[in-house]
Amino acid sequence: MPFCNADAINYFVEKARDCSTTNSYEARAWLLTASSIAPTNFQIQLEAYALEKRLGNAVGAANHFISLFSKFLNCLDEEIAELGNSVRNHHMNKGTKETPEQLFLLQVFSALPKDIQMEVLMQRSEHTAIIYEKCQFMLLLVKLYPDTVDAKGVGADLLYNVLGCESDVFSTFRNLLVVELVPAVLQLSKNLAPSKRLITLLNQCIEYYTIVPDPLLVGRSEDFIELTAKRWDGLFGIVDQIGIILSWKISPFFSIATQNSSGTAESMYHSLSLAFQHKSHYSTNELAYVSVVLFLRCLVTADQLASYSSSNFGGPSKLTLVEVFYPQPRCQPSSDLPAPIVTTVSQNYSVSSVQASINSYFITAVKLWQIITFNGNRIEREVRTILLSMKSLHLETWPAFQKFLIDFRIYTGQYNSSDIPLIENPLKLASLLCSMSNFKGAAAAALNAIETIGQREGTNFGENSENGKSGLAGSADREDLSFFNYQMHGKDKRDYSVQKRFHFISEDRFEIIYYAANILIRCLHVLASIQRF
Repeated sequence: MPFCNADAINYFVEKARDCSTTNSYEARAWLLTASSIAPTNFQIQLEAYALEKRLGNAVGAANHFISLFSKFLNCLDEEIAELGNSVRNHHMNKGTKETPEQLFLLQVFSALPKDIQMEVLMQRSEHTAIIYEKCQFMLLLVKLYPDTVDAKGVGADLLYNVLGCESDVFSTFRNLLVVELVPAVLQLSKNLAPSKRLITLLNQCIEYYTIVPDPLLVGRSEDFIELTAKRWDGLFGIVDQIGIILSWKISPFFSIATQNSSGTAESMYHSLSLAFQHKSHYSTNELAYVSVVLFLRCLVTADQLASYSSSNFGGPSKLTLVEVFYPQPRCQPSSDLPAPIVTTVSQNYSVSSVQASINSYFITAVKLWQIITFNGNRIEREVRTILLSMKSLHLETWPAFQKFLIDFRIYTGQYNSSDIPLIENPLKLASLLCSMSNFKGAAAAALNAIETIGQREGTNFGENSENGKSGLAGSADREDLSFFNYQMHGKDKRDYSVQKRFHFISEDRFEIIYYAANILIRCLHVLASIQRF
């Protein structure tokens, strides 16, 4: 009976399907016959591929997929998607149990030539609408075919293809992009062409490391500093590599600074200050970026330590910077005063030994902000432009930065009356008002801080909720409160000056009461002196 080609093809396909469960050779024969009649027919070749999949023949299925891929690429969206997803699930979702079908598709994929494997992943990346999946497929290309990616010079394309994808800084996409894809491509592709898009990428990386907390640091105690440093090393590496691509003369700054010293924030500051002394050798942009990254590293770590908490140390203990005051010196203070010192309590009371390291990070952040703001308008303007370009940072309202600016002004003596409404902590307010010679206001704020203890603990001042003891019971044994003992320096006792001193005070009741008493004594001493004269 005569019939059209379409009818013939459908007939052969149906016969092959009917025989596939009982006689695989007969099924293949029907499709081979159909293929000889219509060698360029997509339906026949797709059915041959499907038949080998049903029969569990990975190599046979791969051979048919190769033929389909070379002739009918635009018609294989579904087939490419299932192959690509099987590879992605296997390599990127380690904790997920794979189905027998996914494992078989992985075998089919493995039987394909490498160039087709790469094309499958690239096609899957281009056609997925989910940017996280797009980033995953690009990372797979870099990890599975590093030599080919490097040889073909497609590393930049992999990065720039996702650069325009808007995402929240806390998204899983940004995490994968910054932590894995960017370092992998930069490490692999040494000869990327300079591009302004690299700056956009660098900003996204800086923004991520600054804002997004590392879940590995939650509840960690003694290794907190080590883990924090290791995390920031990731950003340092990105800055160094992008700087080399952009021909920054200062790069690789962080790598060299680490090799030549201990790699601490303080040692890196000294390396950067040397660069500022020879700033004519470097562009404003490169100095600004290195300054921003190191400053944010110190600022963020100090802020984390100020509110650091660990179950090993009895819960959270927030630290607040205050100035420690002494009686007025008997003679004119020396003009050659040493730099102010900063202390914390670290004897297993309310502040952990980890938290005590806040001193070095805060002081280094202060020094960095000083060289940024004191080295001409160009550097400061460039730094602020970089910070403001990171939209998720919200620099003008970012609590960590605003808190630092207040502490910076208190530490350097650049405070003014406009800072008063910005301070909520009564102890810090008492410190600032005392520094501004507003002794009545400082005394009131100190008394308010003592009253706050009772409100927080549900007791009256002088009472202790624990075992009914006095609120100051045991304070005589508190050697850690010796930070209030003032130190003097000078040529002799007739000519001395008091070293300016600051302290990160915790929420410990003894520290609060002792500091409030320090403020009250200073205020009463000055007010009494005024009344005498």
